[in-house]
Amino acid sequence: MNFLAHQYLSFQLPAIQLGNLYGEIVRGKDYLDFPLDLQKGILLHREIDTFTDSHDAVKNSTRRFHAKYGKYAPVIVDVLYDYILIQNWEKYLEVDFEEFVTGCYDLFRLHFETFPPQLQFIIKHLLKYDWFHNYTSLEGIQQTLRGISQRSKFPNNIEESVVEFELFEDELTEDFHRLFPDLVKHCQLFLAT
Repeated sequence: MNFLAHQYLSFQLPAIQLGNLYGEIVRGKDYLDFPLDLQKGILLHREIDTFTDSHDAVKNSTRRFHAKYGKYAPVIVDVLYDYILIQNWEKYLEVDFEEFVTGCYDLFRLHFETFPPQLQFIIKHLLKYDWFHNYTSLEGIQQTLRGISQRSKFPNNIEESVVEFELFEDELTEDFHRLFPDLVKHCQLFLAT
């Protein structure tokens, strides 16, 4: 799952949303350096990643990209799943997409000065280039993948994966619908404990 889905799976709980953001950069036991509510969000981020990576539907989706894109296949699927989530937004969340995005961006701006430099760098680019709206179109997805490709240490052509996505969109969407309800329940249970 990519940024949008991580925020979605924080269920509009601000401390959990912020902790989930920190999950992008906080490693190992460093999460213990944060207040308890942020710790829960950081651990939720890890829980989402672990659950997603081990789900058969995700493995099925990733397989479609492995031959051409190798280790970048999971990255591609993460981004494409955000696109699929937006295309099916009303099926999973009653809050309007625009209202949701505005709420997330406002929250990020409100707390921006408290973020460590590494997270500020990410959020600055997320806001400047409006990543959540980029995920609404295949052109935006391609642009997102191009940005990831340019930041990668190894040469790759992952922005070309949009071509495969168009070929396999129905199958990938089916995989997403097999995954997402399971993931939502898993996250709800995790936050309830």
